[in-house]
Amino acid sequence: MYKPLALFIGLRYTQAKRRNQFISFVSLISLLGMVLGVLALIVVLSVMNGFEAELRGRILSVLPHGHITAQPALKEWPRWQQQLAQQPGVKAAAPYVAGNIMLSRYGLLRNARLNAIDPSLEQGVWSMADHMIAGDMTQLAPGRYGIVLGDILARYLGVRPGDEVTVMLPKVTITPVGVYPRVKRFTVVAIFSVGAQLDSDTAFIHLADGQKLFQLGQAVTGLRVELEDIFSAPTLLPQLAQQLFPGAIASSWQQSQGSLFQAMKMEKTMITLLLLVIVTIAAFNIISILTMMVADKRSDIAVLRTMGMSPKAIRNIFMIQGMAVGSGGILLGIVLGLPLAFYVGEVVATVESWLGLTVFNPNVYFISKIPSLVQWQDVAIIAGAGFLLSALATIYPAMRAANIHPAEALRYE
Repeated sequence: MYKPLALFIGLRYTQAKRRNQFISFVSLISLLGMVLGVLALIVVLSVMNGFEAELRGRILSVLPHGHITAQPALKEWPRWQQQLAQQPGVKAAAPYVAGNIMLSRYGLLRNARLNAIDPSLEQGVWSMADHMIAGDMTQLAPGRYGIVLGDILARYLGVRPGDEVTVMLPKVTITPVGVYPRVKRFTVVAIFSVGAQLDSDTAFIHLADGQKLFQLGQAVTGLRVELEDIFSAPTLLPQLAQQLFPGAIASSWQQSQGSLFQAMKMEKTMITLLLLVIVTIAAFNIISILTMMVADKRSDIAVLRTMGMSPKAIRNIFMIQGMAVGSGGILLGIVLGLPLAFYVGEVVATVESWLGLTVFNPNVYFISKIPSLVQWQDVAIIAGAGFLLSALATIYPAMRAANIHPAEALRYE
């Protein structure tokens, strides 16, 4: 019976002009705080999601979704490659040889991860030609000892297509005159760029040259696997490895790059908690608003109680009023935050053109525009957290209002 009346009075208190201007000012501050907190959370989380998606896409454009390897090497790999490629959920599989090396040129040294691949078989796993910025990928042929370097790695060594670099392996050759590291001179045939850390520490050679360099004969390190669903890699790859041969070892992209994405996830969590402080402060302001409102409306509360309204209905009035302020701020924050989150890159670019500044210099950073990816579950969590904090903030003042006795409130009226 009293729920519609409590709703009407609660909303009336929210909309009515108050005699105490300070209460109105605090209400406005609380509303703006909730708007700012929700807006900031939506925009910042969307930008962090965009960075994560951009980084994942760039890394996985070169790295496969997973590997299946054997110790010390995988023999009869054509058989296992064909069998693996026919498994459900697998798009392609290609052999590879990998190892850590040192690259040298004119006294400059740089460590790198060397991947020996067969370009004809690798096309199903990833398209190298899409990322070439110099040179010709077709020159990566067996016996020619050509090498493809990342852009940053090539710039550090000061090389371009046609130059030579020395590859040194962490293995030694014992000769009658002493112990020497195993070295081989390669010719740079192409340079790639994916806009990620791989540009600074990754090199590719032909599979046949890698087998000779690492003295594997016809064996390979393992198979590079491309899956239809990237997120199925942690569960699907171990199942595929068990079906192939005894001793097969499966590893996914989440294991090889897990520390990077885990760090981004932790950073996202910490920033979310810090920005929730703004929403929490706005919720504390709701406590202040309702506490002052209860003190201001003591006589009204007493009249309502003498007319038969129950303490529960009185409590509902002020909880509705507080939730109205909190909900209004949350909804307004979502309405303003979503468009800004969708077009934050364009907004920043416009501000850059006005001020003549550059936030992300493409010569320094891997990206030149702020990416953004709105995930609706983040928006739902932000809205839910705001509603919860607003509801909790109304409990204490509403309970105080419900405990007011009519006789005491009207004694001095």
